[in-house]
Amino acid sequence: MKINIAKHCGFCTGVNRAINMAEEALKTYGKVAVTGDLVHNKIVMDELKNKGLVFVKSLDEVKDMPLLLRAHGTDKNFVKKAEELGLLIIDATCPLVKEIHKHAIELEKDNRQVIIIGDEKHDEVIGIVSQIKEVCIISKAEDLENCSIKQRSGVVIQSTQRIENVKEIVSCLLTKSRDCRIINTICEPTRRNQKEIRKLAKGNDCVIVVGDKTSANSSRLVEVAKSINGNACLVSSPADLDITWLRNCRSLGISAGASTPKKLIDNVINEIKNIMEI
Repeated sequence: MKINIAKHCGFCTGVNRAINMAEEALKTYGKVAVTGDLVHNKIVMDELKNKGLVFVKSLDEVKDMPLLLRAHGTDKNFVKKAEELGLLIIDATCPLVKEIHKHAIELEKDNRQVIIIGDEKHDEVIGIVSQIKEVCIISKAEDLENCSIKQRSGVVIQSTQRIENVKEIVSCLLTKSRDCRIINTICEPTRRNQKEIRKLAKGNDCVIVVGDKTSANSSRLVEVAKSINGNACLVSSPADLDITWLRNCRSLGISAGASTPKKLIDNVINEIKNIMEI
């Protein structure tokens, strides 16, 4: 079997920054509170937990620990409450996500109906929604039928959205809104990784994406690959590898989500080589 690995895979700049900030804070304070996954990868989070990162469900549990804000962004009102309580806040929000917040606020100030293309329950979208007064969330083109679109509107996009899905939604939206300003806030790592996995899907018998099941960008990569090549799957660890499936592959393309550590990618690749005796 021939193995082809995407040139760019694994931690993006925003994820790497957040993890570095967490580790530096842990060295300084010993224990640091976080209200959810700093990044969407269980292995990474377990390692940080072992170093002193404490998962809390409410601000009441933070007590005298610093509060670390997640890479995907946090509800504005939650942050305001933390500030009012006098908590020490360490903001690990990805700078690109903060840019989306700014764009959404600008669109609202421009008297436009703000439309977010994204997954309603995703942390990043929840954070964007909290920045503005009114919003319409669209995850697929069909959702436009349930949203009263105004003639003057503006669009921001969850940074990890699948490009093809966004194009389909925008195409339908432009038939409903006369004056629509679209700001492409899909981040560069997402665009780059989706471009690379299209090539892998076209040029290989099978494709594996290494990433956590809770990672939106990892799931998107699988969706992109499957739209071209049905033999694509998500692998969260070497234990997920299907020996039978691998034996049917003469060439294998491998990519990984932006929250996937390099050592996990290497472990999966090494296990494939052991299984296939490469």
